Amino acid sequence: MLFRSKDKIREIAEKFDFEFNAGARSLSTRKTGTVGIIHPELYNDFSASLFCGSLISEIMKRLDRAGIDFISIFSENRENSSSNIRRLIRQQKVDAFIIIDSLVSVEDWKFISKFGIPSIQLHYRPKYNPPEEINYIYSDNFTGGRLATDYLIEHGCKTIMCITIKSEHTEIIDRREGFLSSMEQHNLPVDKNLIFEEDCTLFSGEKIIRENRERLDEIDGIFIHADIMALGVIKELKSLGYRVPEDIRVIGYDDIELGTYFKPKLTTIHQPKEALAEKACSKLSEIMGNNPDSGERIQEIIRPYLVVRES
Repeated sequence: MLFRSKDKIREIAEKFDFEFNAGARSLSTRKTGTVGIIHPELYNDFSASLFCGSLISEIMKRLDRAGIDFISIFSENRENSSSNIRRLIRQQKVDAFIIIDSLVSVEDWKFISKFGIPSIQLHYRPKYNPPEEINYIYSDNFTGGRLATDYLIEHGCKTIMCITIKSEHTEIIDRREGFLSSMEQHNLPVDKNLIFEEDCTLFSGEKIIRENRERLDEIDGIFIHADIMALGVIKELKSLGYRVPEDIRVIGYDDIELGTYFKPKLTTIHQPKEALAEKACSKLSEIMGNNPDSGERIQEIIRPYLVVRES
C-alpha cells in the first residue's frame, strides 16, 4: 500500500510539473549559471559520433572560456524514456538550453516555453516549432547537398550514386533534397536504384559498394552524406580495382579530420561547426546577462562550403 501511495504522489507531481527536490526554490528567482546541452544519443559505433562530438567539444570550449557551466545530456533518459529536458527544468538545474537535436518532442518544447527557459536550436533546422518563435542557428544542408552534386557534375559525372543515412534528422533529409535539386537543374536522370540508405559507419560504405559491384561500371560519381561512410566507399572501390577519382569521383560531407589521413584525401562539404558554436555561445552569454529578456532573436542559416582535395 505504501508503494502505491508513493506512485500516486509521483503521478500527481508529474501532472503538475513538480519535481521532488529538497533544495529547490522558485524558478523565477533562482539562477544556476548553467547551460544544458541537449544532443541526440550518439551511436555505439565510434565513427558515427565524430562530427557531433566535435561540435559539442567546440561549444564546451567556448562556454568554458565565458565561465559558463554546462550539463551535456541526451533529450531522453535511456533507462525509462522520460524527458531529461523536463527533469532539468523541474529540478532547476539550468538557466538555458543549447539544443542539438531536431527530434526533441513537441511536449518538451512546450515545457521549455511554459517556464520561459531561453534556448537555441543549433545545427538542425527546426522541425516542430514555427521558426519565427525560437532562436536557431543551423547549417544549410540543402545548399550543401547541391554543392556536392554540382561539383561532381561540373567534373563530368552524369550517373551519380547517392548514399544517405538512415535518419529522421532534418539535416540528412535536406542533403538528399539538395542532391535531387541539383540533378534536376542539370537535367540528369535520377536512378532510384542508385540511392542507398544505411547506418552511418565505415563498414556500411564498404558494404554498399561490395553488394553493388555489378553496377560500378555504370557510375562515374558518388555523393555520400557522411565522411566516415565515404572513407569506407573509397576503401572498397580501391580493393575492387577502381581508381579514385580517375574512374569514379567521390565526395563526402562533414569535413572530419580523419578524411585528410586517407589516400586519396577526401573531397567534402565543410560543416561550419566553429561558427555554429561561436554564435550560439555568444548569444547565450548575452541572454544570461543582467537582462535575459532583452535583444532580438538570433535566427541564422550558415552556408557550408566545398573543400576540394584528391577524391
